[in-house]
Amino acid sequence: MPPRRATRAQIARDAREAQDEHVQPAVPQPVAPQIDQDAMRQMIQESVQQIAQETARQAAQEAARVAAQEVARQMAAAQQVPQGPQIHVQQGPQIHMQQVPPVQVQHDHQAPAQQAPAPQYPQVPIQPVPGVFQVPPPPPVIPVHVPEVDETFIRVLSQMKYVNLEHFSGTTDPTLAHDWRHSLDKCLNTISCPSRHKLRIAELYLRGDAAVWWDGVRVMHHGEMTYEDFLYAFNKKYFPREALDEKKNDFESLRQSGKSVREYEHEFRQLHRFAGIGMDEEDLIRRFLKGMRVELHGRCSMVTYTSLEDLV
Repeated sequence: MPPRRATRAQIARDAREAQDEHVQPAVPQPVAPQIDQDAMRQMIQESVQQIAQETARQAAQEAARVAAQEVARQMAAAQQVPQGPQIHVQQGPQIHMQQVPPVQVQHDHQAPAQQAPAPQYPQVPIQPVPGVFQVPPPPPVIPVHVPEVDETFIRVLSQMKYVNLEHFSGTTDPTLAHDWRHSLDKCLNTISCPSRHKLRIAELYLRGDAAVWWDGVRVMHHGEMTYEDFLYAFNKKYFPREALDEKKNDFESLRQSGKSVREYEHEFRQLHRFAGIGMDEEDLIRRFLKGMRVELHGRCSMVTYTSLEDLV
């Protein structure tokens, strides 16, 4: 009996060993790497942006193609060509449309006997396409008025810089007013100023009270004024008739008295500008001798003079 029990124990041990041989050893499971959440989020955002850009590009191309087909359809309608099926456009990222069949045009190679005039078709306005950005029309061209430049006036104005004409601000001395008017005429004649520009040049040389006076004359005068109108108004204001009569009286009553011959001759010529108009050289000599002192008058009367310069 004891040997049999030992055999059973041996059998049980052998059975356990055999079972252990068939059992595989435990294999350690691999550890999953840790995922970077920020990198994963950035990759997802970049993918979404790329998908959105691609979708927008495809939508823009599709919209441009739809607009081109709409223009072609309207042109075909203007030429009385059978119209294709209407384009249905739905708003959204995806645009569904039906293609317009191509227009069949027949070419006649036979030369006509007489060329017919080209038919006139009415212009069909292009209707806006929903979902497609419409480019606004260009603004209307506003004509710009460019003033004409008078080259002659520019030349006259530039030449006036070299004649040194003084500005006139008004005066109560008739002689100064007469001298300025005489200088103005002389300068305008020197530069060969056309008559149509003389008034504008004269206005540019008025200052102060004279400019205010002339503005008032222009307001009171109705219509266009000329340079002759300016001279008439100028003489009436600054060299009236009373001043001219006074200069004539001074010329007739001029005497040498205690002045030298040169001083007497200078004053004589100043007054001669106003009162001696129309006198010849003989009359001037006679009038000059009349105003000289008695002793000089008797001495000079014995000599015959041909000009006033010889007498002086």
